[in-house]
Amino acid sequence: MANRFTDSRKYRDPWFRKLKSKYKLIWDFMIHECDHAGIWKVDFELASFSIGENYTHDEVANVLKNKIYVTPKGDWFIPKFVEFQYGTLNPENRVHLSVINILKSKGAYKGLTSTIQGCKDYDKVKVKDKDKDIISKFNLIWAKYPNKLGRKGALVYFSTAIKAGKDIEEIEKALNNYLNYIKIRKIEERYIKQGNTWFNNWEDWVNYDNKIKPKSRTDINQTRGVLPSYSPRGLPDSIKDILKKEKKNIDNNNKE
Repeated sequence: MANRFTDSRKYRDPWFRKLKSKYKLIWDFMIHECDHAGIWKVDFELASFSIGENYTHDEVANVLKNKIYVTPKGDWFIPKFVEFQYGTLNPENRVHLSVINILKSKGAYKGLTSTIQGCKDYDKVKVKDKDKDIISKFNLIWAKYPNKLGRKGALVYFSTAIKAGKDIEEIEKALNNYLNYIKIRKIEERYIKQGNTWFNNWEDWVNYDNKIKPKSRTDINQTRGVLPSYSPRGLPDSIKDILKKEKKNIDNNNKE
């Protein structure tokens, strides 16, 4: 969409007005760079170059977390864009139908808060704001997770943890520890846990120490297949007698 409406009253919005200048600019950039369905293909390298400010994914996501919906593929959907440009979407309108189809293909349809007009064939959005927020936060974390198998189960465990009052920062800390573990230990890709497995046990990684400790002599011997040697001191007399007899038999065999 080359031409689009712009909100001339946005500076009267307390939320926008309180943003730092660099975040006002990135928000305006996203509004201009997103497609006609409000989907922005995340590109902070281009944004930083165009605006002249340095941006990071997590930084901007944290500032705009209530204004964006992160799709399963990592794109950012701006619900307010659709509401402002089109109002209530009507599937009988070709342009509106195009927007609906794009949102569905991107997995962002549930991120739309405005009602959808139309026949019974078109579902109305029923996702609660709280659930929508949880899914968006999950997608931000899921974008960093290296093994994309088990996403559905991972979302269930993540959602359960958040609803139980767990701190999302703790989950992020646990994931960073696991990512460091993979890097330091040079874990092969095939051995990285599937999403549903890791998110079911994420608390095990909150305080995980990634420092590689030096191996003990016992560890080295076990690695080499060497059995540890034992001193006869402290052994029962019956065991000592058996060992002496075995040693005597070995000596006799060697003499023969």
